[in-house]
Amino acid sequence: METPGTMLKREREARGLTIRELAEVTRIPEGSLIAIENNAFDGFPAEVFVRGFLRNYARELSLPIDAVIQSYDAFRAQRTRHQAGTGRERSAEIIPLPTLIQTRDSDVRAANTNTTDEEPNTKGFRFAYVIVAVIAVASIALSLMFTGTGEAEEYDGQRPAAETAAEDSPFLISNTSEGWILE
Repeated sequence: METPGTMLKREREARGLTIRELAEVTRIPEGSLIAIENNAFDGFPAEVFVRGFLRNYARELSLPIDAVIQSYDAFRAQRTRHQAGTGRERSAEIIPLPTLIQTRDSDVRAANTNTTDEEPNTKGFRFAYVIVAVIAVASIALSLMFTGTGEAEEYDGQRPAAETAAEDSPFLISNTSEGWILE
């Protein structure tokens, strides 16, 4: 059975399309198209990318999508059997994606270089730490501002002047179920 890469490459060349033209139409990166044509599927981050790119590639070339996907499944099964038999991670006919990228022009290399060697982005973590620190300082400041000294006032046995003034008033007003009563 024909591999999906050779099937797609043959049809692309028969239609006179370049990798760059196909990349613009399908919005699949040029390096990924090159990897697909060389059956180098291990360079993709997940299986879903491979299947999606194969579908888009086949759709653009008006090839039956099911035939391309079946070819891919057969290729994967054959490669898995071959790896199990030899104990190796990759079979001899698969070219790693970084090697393919190095053989193309600088645009392809720039678009598909491996970024795992770079330091992880820590700016997001720094920002989060600053926000947490600001919230902590603000909450401490607010709690100190709105709390008293913490000492309870002692009762000296005398009532406040407002309570004694109400008792001494000649006008007593009370609320009952019948309404306000002036005594």
